Amino acid sequence: MAKIRAVTFDLWNTLLTSSPGAVEIRSRFWSEVVDERGLEIDADLLHGTLSMLPDRFDEEWRAGRQYGPTEALADCFTAFGDRLTSEDRDALAAAFEAASYELKVAPVADAADVLSAVAATGVAVGIISDTALATGRHLRTYLDAYGILQHVTFAAFSDEVGVYKPDPAIFAAALDGLGIGDPATAAHVGDLKRTDVAGARAMGMSTVRFRGVVDDPEDGAEADHVIDRLADLPRVLGPG
Repeated sequence: MAKIRAVTFDLWNTLLTSSPGAVEIRSRFWSEVVDERGLEIDADLLHGTLSMLPDRFDEEWRAGRQYGPTEALADCFTAFGDRLTSEDRDALAAAFEAASYELKVAPVADAADVLSAVAATGVAVGIISDTALATGRHLRTYLDAYGILQHVTFAAFSDEVGVYKPDPAIFAAALDGLGIGDPATAAHVGDLKRTDVAGARAMGMSTVRFRGVVDDPEDGAEADHVIDRLADLPRVLGPG
């Protein structure tokens, strides 16, 4: 294996985990707007509309079509019909944005320490992450709060690049941002075979599948290395 000059990481279930409850959090934020503005949207319609968004995202994500806050809000506003004015839509959009900073997020064990250790060897550290309704600007605040972002040289988020993994464009954006011309000198760490392993391998990067949070059950080619703890990463990458 070529000497590693950069390591990129997936975000969800690799560096951070998200607890269930996003629908409830957004429902709470939206309920306040509904009450303040006297909108004719009852609790069942509100919660039901927000509850459809995770499945809508998964469908579009798997098809490689971008589905973020803009698309989600459009679907919700369609469901609400003529109950909303443009001012109501603006208020709901602002509350949706605010709710994305209040998700229940936690760091994966050893994440900050491992990124710090990798960076200390002179290896560039990057993030390649698909985003859903919480976008790159939201996710950076969580990474910063847990001491991870300070070790990251460049982050390629799908909402900012415009494509999801395994599209080569998002991997190319990260490598370019890290100053890496030869993908063979980079390794990617992630939890999913379809997006992380397949996408990085197609670029010519070394691949590491992290299964310490979720062990991907889907079919697909296995990574060059499989680890159960992020702390095992320096061992499989070899000397810097």
